[in-house]
Formats: sequence, C-alpha cells, structure tokens
Amino acid sequence: MSQALHKWLPWLTFVNSSTVKADFIAGITCASMSIPQGIAFAAIAGLPAEYGFYSAMVAPIIAVLFGSSWHMVCGPATAISALLFSSLSGLYAPGSAEFIQAALAITFLAGLIQLALGLAKLGNLTNFVSHAVMVGFITGAAFLIMLSQVQHALTADLPRPENLLNFISALLRAGPQINLYSLSICAVTIISAMVIRKISNKLPHYLLALIVGSVFGYLMQAGANGVPLVGKLNEAIPPFALIELSGSTLRELAPGAVVLALIGLLEAASISKAIALKTHQEIDTNREFIGQGMSNIVGSLFSNYMSSGSFTRSGINVEAGARTPLAIIFSSVFLLLILSLIAPLFSHLPIPAMAGIIMLVGWRLIEFKELLHYAKTSRSELSIALVTLTSTIGISLEFGILVGVGLSLALFLSQTAKPNVRILAPMDTDEGRYFHNIMHFDLETCPQIHFIRLDGPLYFGSVDYMAKQFQSIEHDLPHKDHWIILCRGLSAIDMQGAHFLKQLVDQRRESNTQVHLVVRYLWQLELLKQFGVLDKVGANHNYPAKGVAIEKIERDMDMKQCAQCDKNVFRECSNRKQKGLAIIAKEPLSTEGN
Repeated sequence: MSQALHKWLPWLTFVNSSTVKADFIAGITCASMSIPQGIAFAAIAGLPAEYGFYSAMVAPIIAVLFGSSWHMVCGPATAISALLFSSLSGLYAPGSAEFIQAALAITFLAGLIQLALGLAKLGNLTNFVSHAVMVGFITGAAFLIMLSQVQHALTADLPRPENLLNFISALLRAGPQINLYSLSICAVTIISAMVIRKISNKLPHYLLALIVGSVFGYLMQAGANGVPLVGKLNEAIPPFALIELSGSTLRELAPGAVVLALIGLLEAASISKAIALKTHQEIDTNREFIGQGMSNIVGSLFSNYMSSGSFTRSGINVEAGARTPLAIIFSSVFLLLILSLIAPLFSHLPIPAMAGIIMLVGWRLIEFKELLHYAKTSRSELSIALVTLTSTIGISLEFGILVGVGLSLALFLSQTAKPNVRILAPMDTDEGRYFHNIMHFDLETCPQIHFIRLDGPLYFGSVDYMAKQFQSIEHDLPHKDHWIILCRGLSAIDMQGAHFLKQLVDQRRESNTQVHLVVRYLWQLELLKQFGVLDKVGANHNYPAKGVAIEKIERDMDMKQCAQCDKNVFRECSNRKQKGLAIIAKEPLSTEGN
C-alpha cells in the first residue's frame, strides 16, 4: 500500500521539515489571494460569493492529488467563470437556486467528460487549440468581464454585454441612474490596487484594495446612499449535496459542459506546462486531465462550481517558495480557517468595490503584447486571434472558441495540403558538402539527374498540390533521364498518396524517365512496400542514401554526355568524364564519301 501511494504521489518522498516550512508560508500567501479572487470569480459566474470560496477549498486538493503538476493551483478562474455564466444565463436567472443547481450539475458533467478524456489518454487534444485561439478567446472574455461589471460599478440597470449594441445603447442612456457613491467606491478600489501593486508586487493588492474600498464606503455611508453590499455569507464549510440530473437537464447542459470541459483542460494543460518551465517538472497531460476531471466531479458534490488551473495563484504559489503539493493543501485549510473567523466582515463589502477588482482582473487579462506580436510576425495567426475575439464578444464565448478552433484546423489543413517539393543539388560549405535548394542558391544541376526532395505529408489532401509541383518540374525544367525522389522529409503516406507515386512512375516511363526512391526510414519503407510503390518502382531503383543512388545509377547514365559536360556537379563527375572520353576515343571515326 505504501509503495503504491508513493508511486502515485512521488512528491511524498521529498517532504521534510524544510519543505513543510516553505509550503506553510506559500500556503498562507496563496490563501490570502484566494479571498478576493473567490469573491470576484463567483460574481463573474453569477453565483453567491461563498461558492467562489468553496471552489478554492476542495477542487485544488483533489486536483493536486490526482493530477501531475506539483505547483499548479486549481479553483475558480476568470475565463471559466465567464463561460459558465454564458452557458447558463440564457436558461436560468443568475444567482437563483435553479442557476446554482445548474452550475453544480454542469460542473459534474464537465468533470465526467474530462475524466473520460484522461482515461482514454487523449491529452494531445489540447494541441488542436492554437495559442492564437486562446489569445483571442481570453481577450474577448476579458472585455466581456469588464463590461459586465459596469452596471455594478455604476449601480445602474444595464443589460448583459453579450449583445454589445444593446449594452452600449443602454449605457449611453443610463446617465440619470448612475450612483456617484458607487462610482467613487469603484474608482478608489481600482486606484488603490494599482498603487499598492506599484509599491510592491509581493503585497496582496487585491485584498488590500478591497479593504480600502470597504473602509471608504463605510465612511461615505454606502449602504444608506443606495450602494449595494455583499450581505451575509452562508457557512464557510462547503456543504455536501448530491447532483440532481434529469433527461431534460442533460440535454440543456450537455453542449455547455463539453465546451467548459475542453476550455478547462486547455487552460490547465497550458498553465501546468508554463509553471513546469520554472520548476523543471515533467507534466503528464493525460494524468492532468484525470486530475481536472476528479476535481470537478468531487468538487461539484461539495458545492464547487467549474474549476481549472489559475495562472495567478499558481504563479504566487511558486514565487512564494512552494516546494511540494502540501502548499496547495495548506492553502485550502488556511482559507477555511480565515473565512470561519472573518466571514461576518464580508457582509459590509460594497459591490462596486468588487466590480473594480473584477474590472482590473479583466484588464490585465487582455493580451495586448501577443496581439502586437502577431501583427508583426504572422498575419494568419493575427486573423485567427481577431476572429475569435470578435466572435467571443459579438456572439458568445462558446461560439468564439469553436470558430477559433475551426479556423486553426482549416489553417492546419491548408498548410499540410501544400507539402514542399524542392530540386536539390550539392554545394560546398564550410561545414562540408551538402544538398541545397537550387532556387535559393542558384546551383547547377546534373543534365541527366533531378534530385527531388519531398517535405510534408503525402496524403489525400496534398496529392493535387503535389501533382501540380511535379507538372511544373516537367514543364519548366529540361528533360532528364533520372528522377531521384528523396523521401526523408515525408511525414505521412496514405493509400491515395501512394497511388500518386505509382502514377508518377508510369507517367515518367512514358517520357523515358526512370524514377528512383531514396528511402531512409524503416516505417516509410514498410508503407511503400505495403501500398505496392516499391514493386512499381522496382527493387533495383530503391536506395538507402543519395550516395548509393548516384553510384548505382551511373551504369544507366550516358557517359558520352558526361564527357561533354563541364558542370562537375558531383565528385564522381571527373571520373565519369574520363570514362566518357575513353568511350568516344574507342569509337571509329566516321568517313565522308569514298
């Protein structure tokens, strides 16, 4: 039992008095950050504040026990909270008992999906959502988060910002409704957070700013002047409750659960890998999927709503000196103790102060640097990010991510459908003699041989493009007796790709050109044999290296043409030229007339 436990939790062998002390300090630091974030994220999700605390207590412990990352802190997160609200707000009234039950149910369903993907070892699914999609999605979600808090900052009756035109129209007409007390509390909270962060990054600036905003609101008699307050929090200990699921509920929640599961996994995978760059830990994505799934399944039974990796809290955890996952467990315990002692104080927290913190969180999520980087380096990725962003803001968060993934896949397919076909020739360099692209280096080629390198997948989606490339070689370049196709760069071959190669062999034979293959890798050789390409080419026209191909083809070359050639493309050319001259010398002289 002990061996199995240490195999599943290898970090237990590293626990000692030194690591416990470091983890204890990191746990306290991370717990203090979880308080303002728990309030803010619960508000974004349309849930009472205590649900943000519950999700910051239970989910992190389950995730770190079943996942692979030692330092990633899970719990409520910005984009996930916004996505959950977007998935449910059209079906239930935010904050209502039905909304809360649906939030826990969709969390349970998303956890089941995540666990299934992890058990099926589909961790590489995250590779299909590009960084550009995430930049666009997070930036779009950040804008929606900021706009969603305007009504709380002003204490004005405004629609949700998902319908942007209606929101802007209502905002322009909201002047008479604006509560200046609310606006001033929000502004003081934002300015306080910025100043405190400027003074020191190590200070819990969100928490301190909330305190400043609350004190300012108290001095201004916020409650008496129409400023809404958080009110009394329910119990600090997460209550246990079974999830109620009916057929109609499943149909309503399933689409949102799928999107939540995938986005949650993507965030967790990317954050765990980013943290691992600092900690030098190896991440098992499949196990991370299992950890995320278990945290949401178990968490939903203890009133946790959808959780994922938190980059902010994970970064704080590492910077605070966390050594093992005990830091995350300590953080959850400390959060429970803190809330048990000071929960009554939260009833006096002004809603506009929370809105200010949430708006600041949203602003810092906007990926300005990444968008500028794309603008300078990659138009295609910039377009993907911008389309995802505009779809997220203009239509919905779910649609935005789906559009972004669709565009990424379309771009990927477009790129794989255009494999690189290059004519090569040898060139002397300081490092030695290597084959290079004749177009890039203006190289001479042998009048009798084309060396053609294929790079990329040869499959049903790329054969048309490949055929056009070979047609260009045939029409634009002089006829040559031998085409040596270098297969080293082929990343994949399917039946249609193999059929194309066989057709190419037949077409070249009709033009009196012999096709040869240089196949370096065993998997390529086995596929080409399986698809019948080697039989079509001929066993004596298949070689393991370019040098072997040149040596073997020499017997079929026109030596007299070599004798008249002055290009000296290959090292063997001088020897062939001598052989050609010897052949010419042996031929009888032609006689004119008798």
